[in-house]
Amino acid sequence: MRTTHFSRSRAFLFFVFSCVLFPRIAAAHVGSPDVFLDAQAGPYRVLVTVRPPHAIPGVADVEVLSPAHELRRVQIVPLPLTGPGAQFAPAPDVAVRSADTPSLFTGHLWVMTAGAWQVRVTVDGDRGQGTLSVPVPTLPQTTLAMTPALRALLSVVMLLLCAGFVVIASALFREARLRAGETPGATARRHGRIAGAVAIVLSVATVLLGSRWWSVEASSYDRYVYKPLQAVPTLDASGRLTLTLHDPGWIASRRIDDFVPDHEHLMHLFIVSPALDRLWHLHPDEGDTGTFAMALPDMPAGSYEMFGDLVHATGVSETVTGTFTTNAIRGAPLVGDDSAWDAGMGRLKPDATTASASGGASDVASGFSRTTDGGRIVWLRDDKPLATKRLTLFTFRVDDESGRPAEDLELYMGMPGHAVFVKKDRRVFAHVHPSGSAPMAALQIAMPSAPMHTHHGGLPPAVSFPYGFPESGDYRIFVQVKRAGRVLTAAFDARVE
Repeated sequence: MRTTHFSRSRAFLFFVFSCVLFPRIAAAHVGSPDVFLDAQAGPYRVLVTVRPPHAIPGVADVEVLSPAHELRRVQIVPLPLTGPGAQFAPAPDVAVRSADTPSLFTGHLWVMTAGAWQVRVTVDGDRGQGTLSVPVPTLPQTTLAMTPALRALLSVVMLLLCAGFVVIASALFREARLRAGETPGATARRHGRIAGAVAIVLSVATVLLGSRWWSVEASSYDRYVYKPLQAVPTLDASGRLTLTLHDPGWIASRRIDDFVPDHEHLMHLFIVSPALDRLWHLHPDEGDTGTFAMALPDMPAGSYEMFGDLVHATGVSETVTGTFTTNAIRGAPLVGDDSAWDAGMGRLKPDATTASASGGASDVASGFSRTTDGGRIVWLRDDKPLATKRLTLFTFRVDDESGRPAEDLELYMGMPGHAVFVKKDRRVFAHVHPSGSAPMAALQIAMPSAPMHTHHGGLPPAVSFPYGFPESGDYRIFVQVKRAGRVLTAAFDARVE
């Protein structure tokens, strides 16, 4: 990701030519490309946002926020997530403190290749130094389009260069042998015209060959642009769903036999209805290589969309998608970590003010959702409008049947809670944890010695999720926690300006 000055210059030139010559293509994977992490760097709690570039080579933006305003200096450096390169860090870059928000530090890092990387963050403050690593999959999702203005400008420059070459060649052969003050004769003028014609042919040939060369380069880069795994669903008469994975031919190194467990399961499969009024969180098992299957639970007849989260042994995560249509299924009961929700289970209320857990004060909540155990989950938020590309802590409190904060929450697949952010048109899907959007499996690779959870005694009744919406629109947020052995799900609607 980080290079010498010479390599950076070459990367910048390639980046410029990519902007000029490569057409824009659609983003290749579902969900948010940005990576969010809420973790401890030594004695300091920090919130880190990494925004990988859509085109590679490109520049990644890094933001480090200290909620306690304790940091004096922040350094960032990119490294491979695994392999020998992960042990030898180059000189770090110093992040710049924001003039408007002193607790925020920002920096920029070159991303040179696709694959599994990490951004190592080192912070300094009054309590010493701390370090953490953020796993970042660098997947080239698109190329950059040339604007009409830039296209016109470069076309004019090309014509001027070609015209200049023709004029210089013609003048050279017409006047190079003349003495001072001598006028070109017929022979000299003929030589000039011939040279000019040859220069025109060479200019046209160079432009055509250059266009052909860049077409080949564009085709090669098109194969380099990330293409997500494809999942082909099949459903038999008994309601058993089989997902067969296929590699569409991405030229980067990728396998379909190297998946590792994330939160105790190889795949987390989310199935939603088109109206997002039903959700299933399931965990199919792998049979043959690249094939996952399970018996579906009860489902009404209809069409459904699915999102399956997977993590490779390299630490790179992928989300496969698909759709299927089914008749009503009288299926298998939910077991283990599997869960289901429909809009009839809970009540979404647009505005409510609820009593605070610690006595007297009020929490302004955008709403609460009833849970199947008679309690509710309350979204605690201020009156600040939601906006795109801004890290936000989404905090939810779990209340028991009496309306008091619940005291019997349990870890659900190793986490205090899980949240799913889905745009109403399903263009965005993100599975987020209290630690952030990076998978647990990737975090364990990046920070193998760091404890993922440090909960002493019971879990607090509130859980927070760091996330930033990638685009504006209407979203539904599903929140899942585990209480007294039961998985509880709540849903909330959000409008992002």
